[in-house]
Amino acid sequence: MALKHNAGRRALAIKPEPNKFDDHFLDVVGNTFKFDHPKGIAEWLKNSADAYATAGVRDDEQFILLRFRLGQPKSQSVFECIDFVGCTKDDIEDALKIWGSPTASKKGTTIATFGGHGNGGKFYMRQMFRTARMITYQNGLLNLFGFDEKHRYGFVRDYVNRATSLEDALAFADIGDLDIPSEVRARWRRNRKKAGFSVVHGNHPSRFSGRSTVETILEGLRFHPQARRLLRHKRVIVLRHGQTWGERLDSPAVEPRLGFEDAREIRLPKSFRLGNQKVSTRTETQPKPKLILRSSELPLSRSRELASLNTIDVLGEVGCIGSYRMNDLGFLKHAPESEFIYGECECAFLEREELDSVTNDRERLIPNELTNDLLDWIRSQVDSLAAEIGDKRQREQKRHDLAQSSLFNQMLDKWKNRFIARLSAELFGGSGVGDMFGGAGGAGSGGGVGGAGRGEGGATGNGANDDRRGGDDSGPGSGSHGGAGEQKRKASRFPTVLLSGYDQDPFDPDATGAFNCDERHPPVYQRQVDIERGIYWINTSRPLAVKILQHNGSSHPRWREYLFQRYVEIILKQQLYALQKHEAEFTAEKVDGLIDTVTAKVHDAAAEDLEHFLFDEHLSGSAAAPAVGGGDGD
Repeated sequence: MALKHNAGRRALAIKPEPNKFDDHFLDVVGNTFKFDHPKGIAEWLKNSADAYATAGVRDDEQFILLRFRLGQPKSQSVFECIDFVGCTKDDIEDALKIWGSPTASKKGTTIATFGGHGNGGKFYMRQMFRTARMITYQNGLLNLFGFDEKHRYGFVRDYVNRATSLEDALAFADIGDLDIPSEVRARWRRNRKKAGFSVVHGNHPSRFSGRSTVETILEGLRFHPQARRLLRHKRVIVLRHGQTWGERLDSPAVEPRLGFEDAREIRLPKSFRLGNQKVSTRTETQPKPKLILRSSELPLSRSRELASLNTIDVLGEVGCIGSYRMNDLGFLKHAPESEFIYGECECAFLEREELDSVTNDRERLIPNELTNDLLDWIRSQVDSLAAEIGDKRQREQKRHDLAQSSLFNQMLDKWKNRFIARLSAELFGGSGVGDMFGGAGGAGSGGGVGGAGRGEGGATGNGANDDRRGGDDSGPGSGSHGGAGEQKRKASRFPTVLLSGYDQDPFDPDATGAFNCDERHPPVYQRQVDIERGIYWINTSRPLAVKILQHNGSSHPRWREYLFQRYVEIILKQQLYALQKHEAEFTAEKVDGLIDTVTAKVHDAAAEDLEHFLFDEHLSGSAAAPAVGGGDGD
């Protein structure tokens, strides 16, 4: 009878069969892992931690040992990972032997584990060593399972469920001489049947030659995203073959950035979208998942040792299920400041099987709408913190720049006093500065500057040192009220120049911070009280001043030139008011001539007196002193 294909009307049932594949397929998959030793040993550590967890061993009884025996040449070395819990033949059959099982590390339990699909530790043994084996003991039975030189795995003949005493098994595994902690011995005594251990043993490691060392492997392990969290919570001991015990391997410590010492905890949104579906971010183990951002005093990405920390680790129930460098998150507006940030994001919800978001090796998440939205959200939070770090850095830099600028300002102020005294005598023939500036002055006023020549007998000098403190004529920080006949203190003969944003208001008795000008105030600013007391403010909030400091800093010649030009303005103002006082006819031609004369003389004097100050490429406030040294011209 002829057969008719009725698939269009009726589905044909398939009889499922076990998958079959050539062993070379494991080479294809294994090579894509691109194992290095830190990554592989991290997988071994995770397997040991999971063995303890599934056996219900308390944290204070958990120890994982990394033991190394160096060979000559290095390629003949041996790497070992040792735990004191072990496993059974059934565990090997049902978990270790299976490739790609998402529940292999759980060993039939519902306990959250570090392991993923049960491939990492096996592929490390298979791909990165000439031969590898696991010696494991539990329930009084010894088992040997491993890979041969042809990458084939299996049990070692005569070592399958071999009845052995604990002491003989320890000796066989070459760990009988270890100083096994008393906590472990006590647990073994409490339950002799569960007394056990495992030694994962790799012979002739690949890619371990030349400059490769155990130390560099361990350093890489400390910073590996799959190991960092585990090292913080588990006691991992490093020793060389022949030692009875070793030193604990700690996760790297990072000094936090000043002002950002506390971790920033940000609650995840309640859900993300996946198509038309809302995916809740809440799970039983993470009912309030959060992104935790931390800061570093040093730029992490600029450090060879710390560069791998400049990441956001995506955490599942227990371990890391993905890790992203900052530049992998996408465009960051504040990328330079992001170099000081690292953290972790609690995302156990991504481990739901139906979301298909976790990769086999747990290095990255599987790209999809859900994970893309999550990473975009993480990037925005990183950028926000980076912006705060940048703002604080700019404020600190401005304080530093203004502190150094204050030293420059004091030097220019002294030079200005000497120059004005000389210039006034040349222009107006006066015997002293007091004759050239200010009003008639009162008795005991010393003539006075009169606040840029505008006050009649007005007080001069830095108002921060008024009649409550007294003063002299030594420039900044000096001076007193004038004009009053009974005033006995000597007033400064010169105006005082202060920096906005740095110096306090000398006339505000309650001032606790710097006096700030608005960016719309002129580059050289005076209030009425400043005019009356002989004070000028250099406005550091002007857009050009801000940009010069941001782009060049206070030590750059461009900023020193900016300060010098403000002094040129102040000297011109002084001379204009002096001209008004001495000339009956105050014409535009005379003003123009005065500007030309004063500017020329200021520039000529600066070329001789301020060469070091104006032209040295890098100059600090203290180093500039010789350039404008000498008296203040009083």
